[in-house]
Amino acid sequence: RKAADAFKWDAHARPPTNFSGDTGGGKNGLWTATPPYDWRQDPEGSSVSYLTDPLDHDTTVVGAGALHLWIRSSEPSVDLQATVSEVRPDGKETFVQSGWLRGDESKLDAKKSTPLEPVLSLRASDVSPLPSNRFVKVAIPFYYQAHAYRTGSRLRVRVSAPNGEQPIWAFDQTKPKGTANVAIGYGKTMGSKLVLPVIPDVGIPTALPPCPGLRGEPCREYKPIKNRSASSRPSS
Repeated sequence: RKAADAFKWDAHARPPTNFSGDTGGGKNGLWTATPPYDWRQDPEGSSVSYLTDPLDHDTTVVGAGALHLWIRSSEPSVDLQATVSEVRPDGKETFVQSGWLRGDESKLDAKKSTPLEPVLSLRASDVSPLPSNRFVKVAIPFYYQAHAYRTGSRLRVRVSAPNGEQPIWAFDQTKPKGTANVAIGYGKTMGSKLVLPVIPDVGIPTALPPCPGLRGEPCREYKPIKNRSASSRPSS
């Protein structure tokens, strides 16, 4: 069975998060313990969201990672953003890390890539427009991360246009210039997966931190997102 979820790609769906305050350690300064990050919710229809089941044990992730998924785009190139967060048992959500991919530059370097750390070719000869009439498999690499997930928490991954996630900076240029329709495929022949580097046998001696309580990891109230279904076939 094939199915797909859709979202409207819009790099301006959320305002840019460029930091404009004190870069020192004064009131609301960038080097305080918890700077005043403004991590806003996704406007309706501007992203897709997926949740794991609650974790049955503490889980520590350290290193790179990637989101492997099938996409279809109405534009030949879209800049994709994937974000991993922790949805806590107390109803809070903590940002962990994001990753990005330019759609027409998704070709991987086969010799350098691993499942945990896909390496983009970025060669001019490997640039290839996204087809609008079928799904293609891509991998979105994540920046390095280190996070301790507590028992009962769920991992959340969202896919959207860039911006709105990094607490102190935003992208100035994105593709396309306007909006696009993006579909994420799934099913038996279009399996997607989140791959993270779990470090075994690491104890977590403390309870959940305050919200906010981690520098560089904004925390907010968790808000569910209802994915919008899309046809597994392009509209005629």
